[in-house]
Amino acid sequence: MRSTFAKRQTLYSLLLMSSLLSRSCSFLITGSNLYSLTLRNIPTCMSYSYRNIGDLGNSFNADEAQQLRERLLELKVNMIEEEYRRPPNPELSPQRFVSELLKGLYYNADPLPDSGFRLLLRASTSRWRSALYRSVAAPLSAGEEAVASALGQAIVRPRNQFAIIAGEAEDYEISFPTDTLDYADGTCWVECRLRDNCDRLLVVMGWQLEQRKSDGSWLVDNIDWQDFRDEFRPGIGREEWMRICG
Repeated sequence: MRSTFAKRQTLYSLLLMSSLLSRSCSFLITGSNLYSLTLRNIPTCMSYSYRNIGDLGNSFNADEAQQLRERLLELKVNMIEEEYRRPPNPELSPQRFVSELLKGLYYNADPLPDSGFRLLLRASTSRWRSALYRSVAAPLSAGEEAVASALGQAIVRPRNQFAIIAGEAEDYEISFPTDTLDYADGTCWVECRLRDNCDRLLVVMGWQLEQRKSDGSWLVDNIDWQDFRDEFRPGIGREEWMRICG
């Protein structure tokens, strides 16, 4: 009886874990290469791997093992769909692209530490990517993982005004007060505003985007920043725009 109870508790924990993971994990995609998922892609505290699901017959009855297989398959499909929506993605409009990128930066540690900044690097033109490297004094030969980590550490330093986009300051809501300015040459300009829960204006950003020639996906080519918080007042009249990466 005790072993049956423990077995059912373990099954319940696994199903609960997979439910939580379905909201917090995603596939790792580089270019056109889709890496097959195993639970080894997920933090090492997990004691079960997808490749070992076939061994569950030794611990659970057939119905229980099949239930877990189906739940994990559902989780796998959800992960693929979620990752497909992340930028760069040719199906994203400029405003949707900015929204998804800000979402990735806000949840920087989802599904892995510095995922948001890796996403930003992958969704940037070579010019903006170089600017990001320079902002943390990284050589262009530095690996993406190291640069993403350095960006994550730099942005959360005390009194860093850009920490808001990494979820390290006020909560905010995104709005787009004007239509996208499309230059009809593969580039566009998007104005994005961050407001707090009381509708107080916090930050205005100007995103210069450029389409990737291979598939038309939008990429970041430049971000201008105008801060309306008292502690980060940009200048007299608050009309000064500053470049995030100088």
